[in-house]
Amino acid sequence: MRSAFNGYIDEIPFILVDNFENDLNKSAYFLSHYHADHVSGIAGELFRRKLKKNNVFIYASKVTVAIIREECPRLAPNLKSLELGKNTISITTEEKEEFLNVTTLPAGHSLGSVMYLFEYNKKNILYTGDFRISRNSVAKYNHLQYKGEPINVDVLYVDTTFQSVPSFPKRSDVVRNVVFHIKNWLDLNEKHRVILLTSAGYGYECVCNVIYDSLGIQTCVGESFWNIYSQFPKEIYGMTNDASSRIHLCTKYRYKADRSPLELQIYFSALKWGDKLNVEEEFLTFMDKRIEVCFATHCSREELLNFINYLKPKKIVGFPNEFESVSYLGVFQDGDLNEEPLEEFKISPKKRKVVKEGEVRVGKKVSAGVLKEAFEW
Repeated sequence: MRSAFNGYIDEIPFILVDNFENDLNKSAYFLSHYHADHVSGIAGELFRRKLKKNNVFIYASKVTVAIIREECPRLAPNLKSLELGKNTISITTEEKEEFLNVTTLPAGHSLGSVMYLFEYNKKNILYTGDFRISRNSVAKYNHLQYKGEPINVDVLYVDTTFQSVPSFPKRSDVVRNVVFHIKNWLDLNEKHRVILLTSAGYGYECVCNVIYDSLGIQTCVGESFWNIYSQFPKEIYGMTNDASSRIHLCTKYRYKADRSPLELQIYFSALKWGDKLNVEEEFLTFMDKRIEVCFATHCSREELLNFINYLKPKKIVGFPNEFESVSYLGVFQDGDLNEEPLEEFKISPKKRKVVKEGEVRVGKKVSAGVLKEAFEW
């Protein structure tokens, strides 16, 4: 699978983001999250050798670093983790030592996913990676504001995967309905089981947490996923490696097609719902022992335009598609943000520290509650 983003941040020529094949001679690499369409080339032997030879690092969130270690263990010596907040990274290029200011922000897309706010040459460059941020939460990102006003964003590299879809339902509403049907199915017969089918390997951890909170049942995952999730027991408590669990999660690509009459399938997707205008009201489709669910981890057009309208960037670069340059300024009036009650969400500012020789220092750890809220439900 090719990467959704070409990797190039034109304003910072010595780095590559979410792409590990287009240029193997950069001085630093950044990964927003570990999904197949953002890690193309990361497991390549030539890439690994280049990292080792040039003493170059891949920077990512703590969770994403743990995933890379599991998926690509030979890259471990060349990984550096960034927690939420401000960091200054020392990067040695062919010409000189560069100090790159990087702020990591929760992207609300999948486990460990982050946005990167780069400050370089007196410019603010925001790379969202894949992201989903609700309309009433944008203004609560402290690092995107200065003295109560949105910061100046010179360039916005933004996820446009579903920019043609008017809106998506809140994930919290979707999961609440899913839990209701899971409970009903399991209560019918003690031998009944539930299979959660997903289109991606990561991004459904909070679903399992909600199921556990509601039903007291942990969801069983495969060994490779458990090796990662078990490292974060406070944040990811709704999963287990106990195969006797009545609820299992697996990707649709690994699921065996032979169905049991005692099994209920619940398939989480967003792509198939893209042409439904009333998706907010009808986000579940029922079939024979199968429920298809609209579960979006990318912004809808409404959420995307709200995000852009709030920040008013001077330049927009869309991926994987070009941003549809409608007149986005003024699409939403300020009063629209008050239509829904504000959700609890806070990221406290952290002091910036200069770090030498590829090391990264950050402020104190973000609480489990902040990590959970970062999914922007």
